[in-house]
Amino acid sequence: MRFPLPILLLVSWPAYGQLRDVVKSDEVDKMFTRAVPSLEVLAKPNIAIVFRVNSGKPGAWEKSSNADEFWFVRHGTAGVSLNTGEAGGAQGQQHYDVTAGDVVNVPRNTAYQITPGAARFEYVAVRVFPAERPLGIGIGAAKTPHPMATVARKAQIEATLASADKNVTLHSAGATLINHVVYKGAPGPFEVHQTCDDLYFMRLGTARAQLDGTLVNGKDDSPGEIRGTGVTGSRSFTIGPGDMVVIPRNTAHFMDPGSNKLGYLLVKVCD
Repeated sequence: MRFPLPILLLVSWPAYGQLRDVVKSDEVDKMFTRAVPSLEVLAKPNIAIVFRVNSGKPGAWEKSSNADEFWFVRHGTAGVSLNTGEAGGAQGQQHYDVTAGDVVNVPRNTAYQITPGAARFEYVAVRVFPAERPLGIGIGAAKTPHPMATVARKAQIEATLASADKNVTLHSAGATLINHVVYKGAPGPFEVHQTCDDLYFMRLGTARAQLDGTLVNGKDDSPGEIRGTGVTGSRSFTIGPGDMVVIPRNTAHFMDPGSNKLGYLLVKVCD
């Protein structure tokens, strides 16, 4: 059953502190108007999602000692300076120009400073608190860490999604796995993750998403991973570029792009 739009927004609205389900692109933009300078829309023991805005002069040097951060740039441009030493120290600084569509990797204990461009610089910060993943869950979750570069460029992400016919790993280290997920003219599995929370940043194509409900013929596929042949009692959404999808652990989900190609960045945090 599909909820009317007002009910959907109540479920997704961050006043509850637990963003979930599908948040359409225009609603994401509306939430950024409340981020002055930041708005936490999800807070859990293992993961937090924060909408942040920088404008005007360079920001202060900051550092997160308890979380790895991955920034999904929504709007604007900025210069980002990183330093694994003392905040503000010149030695060891690295500088990057980033723009909408890029993804920035800021490991814990890395000092950073943001110098926004002429317009507001807006990004979604995914904060991951666990430092390790006990189980190698998810395609691409190798035992040997494969961290992403400091900046994954929009052009490369789009090229990978356009050319790939299966998942391609962007980052696998610590408790975080980030994949380019591709469905090419075929649906994904009916599944439940018992120890992982998923976050999708939609980039390519559209699909019908089914969330919640109960898997039909659910069976263990691997530790913590349940697969089924269908789902009952789910809610249906249409998803497309710019949307965000938040799927808490123990939530049934299914994606069907029909005959089209679907591509998105999946952030999977397991503990």
